[in-house]
Amino acid sequence: MISEQLLTRIKPFIDLQQPQSYYLILSSKTSSQMHLPQDVFYQEGVLTFKNKQPVTFYMIYDGQEDLHMDMHFQAYCQVDLIEIKLLSSQCHLYKTMRLDEGATVHAFSENLSQSSQSHEDVYLEAYASCQCGYSELSDDAFEGVYHFYLDGVEASAKVRTAILAKDIESKHYEILIQHNQPMTHGQMDNYGVVKDQAKLVIDGIGTITKGQHGSAAHQTNKIMMFDESCQACANPYLYIDDYDVQASHAAAVGKMDEEHLYYLQSRGLSKKQAMQLITYGYLMPVVEVIDNEMMKKHFEESLSKVGA
Repeated sequence: MISEQLLTRIKPFIDLQQPQSYYLILSSKTSSQMHLPQDVFYQEGVLTFKNKQPVTFYMIYDGQEDLHMDMHFQAYCQVDLIEIKLLSSQCHLYKTMRLDEGATVHAFSENLSQSSQSHEDVYLEAYASCQCGYSELSDDAFEGVYHFYLDGVEASAKVRTAILAKDIESKHYEILIQHNQPMTHGQMDNYGVVKDQAKLVIDGIGTITKGQHGSAAHQTNKIMMFDESCQACANPYLYIDDYDVQASHAAAVGKMDEEHLYYLQSRGLSKKQAMQLITYGYLMPVVEVIDNEMMKKHFEESLSKVGA
């Protein structure tokens, strides 16, 4: 039986009591609760997708202590995965995703955790495709380590993050896409806003190992600062060990345009409302580069709550 407290917390995202809602709640306090579709199985910490038809699945992490999750997507399955992280202070989530040949996964992750950590490793076999979106708007410190390994020919990984750090929060993200086979494609777009006395660091790492010809590694990292007392750092790293490849990176850390703030206030908005609108506008480019409607919808809904 799902607790009323948990149902209240996740109600804005999904009504788990609807019969068409497929989900798994991984909790450190109680046994796992689930409603699984046909050809999706869970046993001893391993969630296996064998579905032949596309499926939408909700994954909720309700962590009081460290959590471990291993997801296995079998060949040519198609999954839209929506994750909600409700990790308590000092909780650490260890997650692995394995995509077999030709599997396609679109994953959106909403982080509502307290001061905690998430370490995620994603392994992609030949022709597998994974597009992951991370909405990192939590009201506390957080450390996210997201590693993607392209282990099969023509595997593809796209990562998009929208991050807000405020008050005295300290947030650090390390996003790695490593190319271990030829003709693989990796792209990341990381956008952040930092204000008050918060600190935000984004490390974007693209690695193409020797012999992986025809591969492409691209990344964009941008952070906007609102206040003199906040700190921000966008670090792009490219480690390229082959000549027949495409690789690019862009990184920028800049201050908010005071004229934009003044203009919005002159139109009747309060300073708080104006800053909220500027934050929303700065993070929205993450949505514009997404080509999956499910992810677009959830990103837009998440970003609409910025500053609310």
